[in-house]
Amino acid sequence: MDIYQFIDSRDIRNYLQDIKYKFTVPETAFLIYMSRRATLNEKLDAWQEIIDTMPDCSMGERINMVEIPSFRKFLTVYTYSFYEEEGNWTGSVREFEWVEEGKVFLDYQTALSHLKKNYLQDSFERLRFIKQYFSGAEDESEKKLTIEMNHDLELLSVDEQGVLNDSQTDLFLTFDGMWFAFPTPFRRGDILINRVISEKPFVLNDIRTWESKEMLENGYSAADGMVKNAERTVERLMKNGDTSDMNYSGCYIGEDARNGFYIFSEVFWNYLYLERYTQPLKGEQRALTAIGSNLSTNREKRISEELLCNTVHYYFMEEHCRRNRELIEREYTSEGKKLAGLEVSEPEERKRF
Repeated sequence: MDIYQFIDSRDIRNYLQDIKYKFTVPETAFLIYMSRRATLNEKLDAWQEIIDTMPDCSMGERINMVEIPSFRKFLTVYTYSFYEEEGNWTGSVREFEWVEEGKVFLDYQTALSHLKKNYLQDSFERLRFIKQYFSGAEDESEKKLTIEMNHDLELLSVDEQGVLNDSQTDLFLTFDGMWFAFPTPFRRGDILINRVISEKPFVLNDIRTWESKEMLENGYSAADGMVKNAERTVERLMKNGDTSDMNYSGCYIGEDARNGFYIFSEVFWNYLYLERYTQPLKGEQRALTAIGSNLSTNREKRISEELLCNTVHYYFMEEHCRRNRELIEREYTSEGKKLAGLEVSEPEERKRF
């Protein structure tokens, strides 16, 4: 399996390939779940490949996740039905209703192949796959997840509402109860972007997966409380963390009508979606270069706080002036601008005469 295709971040994907990182079965299944680019069908096929080709394993209970005795059983039985007009015994046509195909399949691909071979030319309006898996429930008949598609096999909806009890819902959300510390290529001071939450770049401060060695390598002081507790933090997250804890912190440049531009530090989600920002920085965003240089892990390239403050102030004021000039050019006449003492460029057409 090419698990790398399920890693959305180009930089993390390349880095894990370069270091030849060995993925466990839970890590592989988790990365498939976390992918935002892969379709549901691609994820189902990939999970089936795990069942077919990788060794089975278990995973202990966590705060937000029940125990998984077998990943093969966790990731598995399919049926499908059609939404179509069905005739009664007199030959008249009743209204549309769901009609079961009547077979049970051990995996999604087999069920889909059977459908394509036997029924894809039929005039059904919609298609419903039902995946019954979730081990450990009291009522086996209730353990199901419904996936609805159109005739072209395009996904319309995924529904578990009204089907699963509280225990089964916990099982459906099992992946959300996992946390993993995947290696990343990023350093403190890097200018990155997480397009899942914003198109704005930011300067990285730290990633929750860093232990004390990485914290020290990234310029933190040994006396810092975060460094002293780094191992305990990662150990706690490995045991009890979930996807909401796959965080990182950084600084970005914000703006509001009252305060103008400002630098804001915040904790963000999810580090698996981080990539290096490769576009030229413009306007007030140019200040990110100075912020990153102030946090640089290379002491020879680290700028002073005084230079940082002056540079940031310069970029903010320059952008403010540029916007103010744009407003003046747009809103006022040439005569008014001349009376205000502003230089006015004559149109090219007027210069010729």
